Amino acid sequence: MAPVRCPCKLRPHHSRVHRLSSSRSVFSRIWILLLIVFIDMVGFGIMLPYMPFWAERFGASESAVTLLMSVYAFFQFFCAFPLGWISDRWGRKPILALSIFGSVLSFSLLAVADSLWMLFLARGLGGVMGANIAVAMAYVADVTEAEERAKGMGLMGAAFGLGFILGPAFGGLLAMGDPGNVDHRLAFYLAAGVCAVATVLTLILLKEPERLGAAIQHGLMTRLRTFGEVLREPLVLLPILIGTISGVAMAGLEGTYALWVERAHGWGPFEVGLVFAYIGAILVVVQGGAVGPVAARFGEAKMLMAGLVVLCLGMALIPPSVNVFMVGVSGALVAIGYAFCDPAISSLISRNSPADKQGAVMGVLQSANSMVRVIGPAIAGVLFQYLGRDAPYISGAIIVALAALLAVRLLRSISVAAAKAEIPTSAD
Repeated sequence: MAPVRCPCKLRPHHSRVHRLSSSRSVFSRIWILLLIVFIDMVGFGIMLPYMPFWAERFGASESAVTLLMSVYAFFQFFCAFPLGWISDRWGRKPILALSIFGSVLSFSLLAVADSLWMLFLARGLGGVMGANIAVAMAYVADVTEAEERAKGMGLMGAAFGLGFILGPAFGGLLAMGDPGNVDHRLAFYLAAGVCAVATVLTLILLKEPERLGAAIQHGLMTRLRTFGEVLREPLVLLPILIGTISGVAMAGLEGTYALWVERAHGWGPFEVGLVFAYIGAILVVVQGGAVGPVAARFGEAKMLMAGLVVLCLGMALIPPSVNVFMVGVSGALVAIGYAFCDPAISSLISRNSPADKQGAVMGVLQSANSMVRVIGPAIAGVLFQYLGRDAPYISGAIIVALAALLAVRLLRSISVAAAKAEIPTSAD
């Protein structure tokens, strides 16, 4: 008689096979979109190491340089909803193609700019076109089933991450040689060319979804109404506050770091591009390999607490980073800390939100993240210009420490909620 196999031993294998086949199925439906997003982000990344130095050539102060980042985020925030709404009516493909071509125009305008106002115009146009993230997310929602959507969004996040790693690295390599004779215009033209390739691929290869779901409905009034509902639940409110507070510090770092390494070490676009790529690579590796096991072992709240402590330490170590080794250590700590914080916050909010309000609550989080990228660089630029180059990171470390205190309160709230859940009610 043949031995009987225990079904319970077969399930894990079957589950793994199902997950693998599901991931392949999702990838096969959105791989063109992933390729387009990746190429688009490479073009964006190529520009990053050059933007601060290019603005300074037109007499921009430190605060004006960081305002260029805020302008981009401002227009991206307000245009995400209109682009998503229009794509519901005109289709995802034409809006994606049009917006990516708009990025071509934005980078080209940066290349031919001969005054500071033209840089602001180009970055504003770039922000409008960069709002196509809402359309890309809607495309993923259109072509995936509900149970596959998280995988699809995760794959799109990976495409963003890889593009952000390779773009600054490639941009930095263009600046090898004499830092005083860097051809900034070449980088902007190359970024425009990369986005032009993405536009062509969109027109030729991307298929319009068979069904058009609702676009990401994050209009301004909808977002404002949702805030009132969120404020009633501490286990949702606290992670949003923590993410907003720490996000201001992180956005301020991103907005001023190129200026800091220039002042502190005499670095140019080449070194800045490599540093951005280095930090991005650590982020991707930690989020892809360590976040899952750490969250499973210790829970999201403790992972968030640890991430805030590491992020605070990384920011505090930036001012005394007097050599390349210290720059690498502080950059790694910032990357690791943020890599733990970001997914922990999203997971805690999702876990503690009602099932019928998941979209609205995550919309609040997205809105907060967008506004952080408007406010953070602007504040950091003012601190940099008027209080010294180290001011954004000292204040950033203090801000993140305050967020860590809120995380302590969050841990206590979670413990109280867990204790109440274990107490049987009279109805039981």
